[in-house]
Amino acid sequence: MNKQTNFSKISGELNFSGDKSLSHRAAILAAIAEGTSTLENYLPAEDTMNTLKAFEAAGVKISGTPETGIEINSPGLSNICSEQIEINVGNSGTAARLLLGLFSGLDGCKVVMDGDKSLRKRPMGRVTTPLQAVGAEFEPMDKLPISIIGRKLLSIIHTENIGSAQVKSAIMLAAIASGVSLRLEEKKGSRSHTEKMLDFAGVSLMIEKTADGGRIIEMEPPYKVEPRDYKIWGDISSASFFIVLGLLAKEGELTIRDVLLNPYRDRFVDILQEMGGDIEVIKKDTRCGEKGGDIIVRPSKLHGIEIDPKDIPGLIDELPILSIAGAFSDGVFQYKNAGELRFKESDRIAAMIENLNRVGIPATELNDGLRIEGNPDTILNGGVKSQMDHRIAMSFEIANIISRSNGATEDISIDGKEWITTSFPDFYDKLKFVLQP
Repeated sequence: MNKQTNFSKISGELNFSGDKSLSHRAAILAAIAEGTSTLENYLPAEDTMNTLKAFEAAGVKISGTPETGIEINSPGLSNICSEQIEINVGNSGTAARLLLGLFSGLDGCKVVMDGDKSLRKRPMGRVTTPLQAVGAEFEPMDKLPISIIGRKLLSIIHTENIGSAQVKSAIMLAAIASGVSLRLEEKKGSRSHTEKMLDFAGVSLMIEKTADGGRIIEMEPPYKVEPRDYKIWGDISSASFFIVLGLLAKEGELTIRDVLLNPYRDRFVDILQEMGGDIEVIKKDTRCGEKGGDIIVRPSKLHGIEIDPKDIPGLIDELPILSIAGAFSDGVFQYKNAGELRFKESDRIAAMIENLNRVGIPATELNDGLRIEGNPDTILNGGVKSQMDHRIAMSFEIANIISRSNGATEDISIDGKEWITTSFPDFYDKLKFVLQP
């Protein structure tokens, strides 16, 4: 940040590029629907652009840009991946796991899937193991690069215990690709984007809530994914960094326009309100099966809380920035039951604890969670290692700004800022805009 920046004041209105989860899924559904679909407000990040490149390699015609709108002209699910292809999904665990499912169910499809050095470390067995049980073929099973040989799969009956939307989505896409029936029971709730967007694209699903808080999802062939015009809401997870910045600023008001308000994605807003945050949510219409709206944020005095374990599935990507909010709150902030964080771009529990302690914030590890001794007047010093994780890097950029507003004369150092471009290429431009005097 430059020396003229006012670190204590935040103001202005922000619009965000398309939600990453919606962008991935819109690209996938458009690519398997015979005919022409359009994508408006598609996220122009490396992760999501790699999903488009994967389908270009599979024979789908794609034109336009995220700025002007993207047009996808597909020959249909049965006519893609007609020859052996190689794809690289970069840093995207979402693309890797969803495409492992889709391509594994396409009989005769042969794909070699790879990713960057960070993604090569992340586990894929949670997707490949249940799919292998119904006839899918992968070599090896757990770490990229993986060779996929598409097969006509058996009908799928699966119990999902992890609470992973990626696993659920991969299995649903595999069933659609193979044209087989599916009964999937979720013991823990997870993000519902795939179900909502499949419904928008014309695929019928039966969804039943269970007594223990889970869900049963059933689908029956034949499936026909229809071409659609996808208007993608702004990324609520990207907005989360600015919402926390707005709450911790000393003065001003920030308005965030047209972001996704899915209940599995905006739960962090409720948590921040429970911590004392002055946040106003204005709900709007429904686009491509998802609700969205505007958020107005005002400076607030936050207090620490213990997050209810049942809320964790709806917070999994926002826990790093929520931890920063907790670090600058009054009192103890803590959460548990977040083991899924250990399988993200980094082990985010260990990475947050290590880096919080590095810059002078007392943090201790709990059972699949952490505990922070918050202090609104904290001044940071030292340096952070992002461990190739964009959300760790962005979270500590926000912490650095608040530290400067508290009187710190120097920035903390953050190693690995380049990973931010994988999901949020205009992060720094937006920071400069809202922090202008």
